[in-house]
Amino acid sequence: MPGVARLHVVEGVSILRPQAAIFEKTLKGFGDHQRARHLAPETIRSRARIVRQVQAFADGYPWEPVWNHALFDRWSAVQAKRVTTSTLRGYQGDLALYLAYLSDPAYEWPQVCMETFGTFAGFALRDLNAVRHAQEYMGQPSGNRPLSRAEIKKFFGQMDPEIKRLRAAGHKGALAAARDLAMFTTTYGWGLRRREAARLETHDWRRQAKLPEFGDYAGLAVRWGKPAGPGQPPKRRMVISVWPWAVQTVRLYMERIRPQFYLDRPDDGVMFPTEREEMISERAFNQRFQHWRELAELPECLSPHCLRHTYVTRLIEAGYDGQFVTEQVGHSHAATTAIYTALSSDFKNLKVREFLDAAEEAQLAAAFTRADAEAEMDDDFSDQAPGELVGAGRPKEM
Repeated sequence: MPGVARLHVVEGVSILRPQAAIFEKTLKGFGDHQRARHLAPETIRSRARIVRQVQAFADGYPWEPVWNHALFDRWSAVQAKRVTTSTLRGYQGDLALYLAYLSDPAYEWPQVCMETFGTFAGFALRDLNAVRHAQEYMGQPSGNRPLSRAEIKKFFGQMDPEIKRLRAAGHKGALAAARDLAMFTTTYGWGLRRREAARLETHDWRRQAKLPEFGDYAGLAVRWGKPAGPGQPPKRRMVISVWPWAVQTVRLYMERIRPQFYLDRPDDGVMFPTEREEMISERAFNQRFQHWRELAELPECLSPHCLRHTYVTRLIEAGYDGQFVTEQVGHSHAATTAIYTALSSDFKNLKVREFLDAAEEAQLAAAFTRADAEAEMDDDFSDQAPGELVGAGRPKEM
């Protein structure tokens, strides 16, 4: 069987603008290579976008000498000013995968490039000048963090008055604002990722026999969890409802707000629809969070994922078992859940106070026990005649 390159570049057939044409054919072959691993279309498109970006930055093609370590350093330096460390590492990884594919002799792109252009750089990225994944967490410490209790109060507290103001003014944004309140309550109240919340449908809610007080909203079946690895399907999990106030908000939304999106069209079962008759996108999800964050005058570094961090922290502070929290948020390891946890100063002070009080109470109890024992001994001695105490500690003579 011929290599992939021979299937795209047929011998004896002239190519118009061969440089650009073969570059596009390498990207098509790279896309087929990823589709064979069942990767998501968006992942394939994003990787191709990075390769095109580097090609435009280099003003040359991967088989030319311009694709060298110096190019990679310059491109990475420019990106480092725009994106986070973890994002930059992802970009570098995407580029490395393309170059590894292009350089693999099994696909015959090196032979085709040598025959067509007389050159092939064979450049591959090395750890020497790439961002190293030295630890599990590479996010921004100031951004991916739980919101404080005051910040949560500001974020959600200003939504209801704003909804009432928009409704009183007859503003069409009142309906979307009411949806946002339920959407971010669900994200926070069930510890969801952005995609998990945006793709919810009404049939994802479940009853739980042991939680009858929550009715139809005692559990949430998450169908779009983070995949276990590349090419893997979304992980599913069941999240048990824990906060009555969150359940009440969702119930009111389902009964009073959501039906207004379907006054003139069939109900499609989308949990958080838009006025354009579609499911809210992840990009719009970010934009709506930014809108409410700015109204609440909260730090710009905060993102929707911070609500998930807050959920984990509040459960730990409430005394829920660590394994339960790990399963609620869909982590494979408890160590990952620990990264999400940042206990508040008030909670830590409370725990220290409880420990000190418990230690002091134990010391007092021990002192009282000793005092009681000494008092009993004194009573026993006082009941005996003086002669009976003489030789009490010696063994009897034979």
